[in-house]
Amino acid sequence: MRNIPHLFGKVMVVWCVAAGTLCSLWAMRILSRTGQDAGGLLAPVLAFFGGELALMFGRNALQKQNRKEKTEDGHYEYS
Repeated sequence: MRNIPHLFGKVMVVWCVAAGTLCSLWAMRILSRTGQDAGGLLAPVLAFFGGELALMFGRNALQKQNRKEKTEDGHYEYS
């Protein structure tokens, strides 16, 4: 099996976007069927998934300062 770089991050981004989209569709369905605004329910759900994406972005942004780079002789050094 081929090694996919940053697979966990890619899967988490897809998961958070898909879950936020599905929850938004669900809230619109509630609004269209009952006429009740589901914004109070939708806000914490989207805040959770948006916060997860923000934490992942922040971790990656801070981690870029300590990247390992492979030298010509095959050893790793921190940049």
